[in-house]
Amino acid sequence: MQLIIEAFVHQLDPILRRAHRVREFTEDPQCLLRVALGFSDRDLQLSDGTWIRRRDPIVELHLWNERIPRMPPEGPDLAWSLRFYRRLVASLRLVARWMAQHPEARQAQALRGETSMVDPARRLIQALGFDLIRLEQEARGWRRLRYRMDDFYVWLLIRAYNPVSLRNRHLHQLERVQFWISREAFLRRYSDFSFIA
Repeated sequence: MQLIIEAFVHQLDPILRRAHRVREFTEDPQCLLRVALGFSDRDLQLSDGTWIRRRDPIVELHLWNERIPRMPPEGPDLAWSLRFYRRLVASLRLVARWMAQHPEARQAQALRGETSMVDPARRLIQALGFDLIRLEQEARGWRRLRYRMDDFYVWLLIRAYNPVSLRNRHLHQLERVQFWISREAFLRRYSDFSFIA
């Protein structure tokens, strides 16, 4: 079964990346993120007071799933957690550098990610400076069904690339969230200002 899931994900993931125009922005082999340029799907005020309007340009963040460090068989330990955290912070710094150097990214008013996660991951995202919106709480009808389908695909991704992390966790525990940070807050936190034009 594991081999079937891995084969399915390896075939589908590139198709979805192309459909959403997700791209690699760096040649750094340690980077855990890809990006896409998009537009806000909502009006919202972020915790730093920044207003984001529907259709404002944004940078979308996507995990580079196959690069996430493999967990040890007994599950995530302190060494794995530190390695993952450090690589994620380094990846966010690479995004900040890319945003400063590329005109198409300079228009972005904010950065947004969307995924399905469990409580420990939510705490990590907030510790990295992002605001969380719990999508399934506000969803009804077909949109709620879509989020549950997204949850299932994330579960398949995790099962394909890091199955140990699903130990004692079930599909129904995943929750669809968006995480947001304003451009200014992101660059303050993750930029080396020596390279900002």
